[in-house]
Amino acid sequence: MLSGLFVPQFTAFNHDNSVDFKATREHGQWLIENNVSGLVPFGTFGEGASLSLREKERITLDLLEIKKDMSLIPTLICNSLGEVEEYLSFAQDLPLDGIMVIPPSYFKNVSDQNLKDFYQRVTDQSSHQIIAYNIPACSIPISAEIASSVPVWGVKDSSGDIESAKRYRNHDVKVLIGSDALLTQALEIGASGGICGIANFFPQQMRQVYDDWNLGKKTEADTLLNSLMSIVAPLLVSVSGFGGAIGTLKTFAKSVIPTHLGDMRLPVETLKPSLSDLDESIRLLKEVIK
Repeated sequence: MLSGLFVPQFTAFNHDNSVDFKATREHGQWLIENNVSGLVPFGTFGEGASLSLREKERITLDLLEIKKDMSLIPTLICNSLGEVEEYLSFAQDLPLDGIMVIPPSYFKNVSDQNLKDFYQRVTDQSSHQIIAYNIPACSIPISAEIASSVPVWGVKDSSGDIESAKRYRNHDVKVLIGSDALLTQALEIGASGGICGIANFFPQQMRQVYDDWNLGKKTEADTLLNSLMSIVAPLLVSVSGFGGAIGTLKTFAKSVIPTHLGDMRLPVETLKPSLSDLDESIRLLKEVIK
C-alpha cells in the first residue's frame, strides 16, 4: 500500500529552456536525504505537461539511481493514449512503486464509460499500480463512482475540496491528497497520505506533519502545517491558476532550495513576487524553521 508524504518534485530547466538533468537529479537527492516517503516527478509542480517522453524516460532512470529505498511514482500528463502506452512499455520492468495517470483532456466531452475504458486499458497494460490523477481545474474530473469501478490503486485528489476526498473514501477509494492545506483533514478521513508541493521547500517539516498526525499528535501536526502554509501565503495572495502559483514558487525556491532550478519552461511565465512579499515569506520561514 502506498502511504506517506510524497513530493511532486520540481523539474529544473537551463536558461535555454532545455531540461537541467543534473539539477533535477540533485533536487531529488536532497528531498530523499530529507526523509520524504518518495518522489512523484512530472506532475503539475514538475511541469510534466511541458516535458517530452524522452525527457521523462531519462529523468526516471536518473531518479531510480538515487531513490534508495524510497518510492518513485512518475506522473503521466499526456493528451495521447499512445504516449501513455509508450511510457508504460518503457517502464514495464523498472522498479517503480506506481505510475500516476491523468486522463487525456484536450477533448473534454468524454463519457463515464469511455473514461472507465481508458483506465481499464491503462491498468491492463502496466505491471505497476496505477494512480488516477484528479485535478478538475486542468483535466476531466474523475468521479468516485468511476474510480471505484476500475482497478486503479486509488486517486490523487487535487480538487482543493475535502468533500471530494470524502466521496472517494465513502466509495472505498484510496486517496493521496494533492492539496497541501488539506493534508491533516484528509488523514482524518482515512487518506493514505499526501503528494504535497510545498514539500519541495520543507521536506522534513511536511514529513513531520504526516508523522505527528499518525503518532496521535494531531494538534502539533495542524499547527505545523498551518505555519508552513503561512510561509508561502504572501507569495500567492494575488496569483491565480496553477501555472502562476508554481512560477511564483519557483522564484521563491532560489531562497530555500540548495539546487538552482531555473525558471518555468516556455510558454509558461515565471512570475516574480514583489520584494516585500518575498521578504515577508523569508521572515516567516526563519520564524518557523529554526
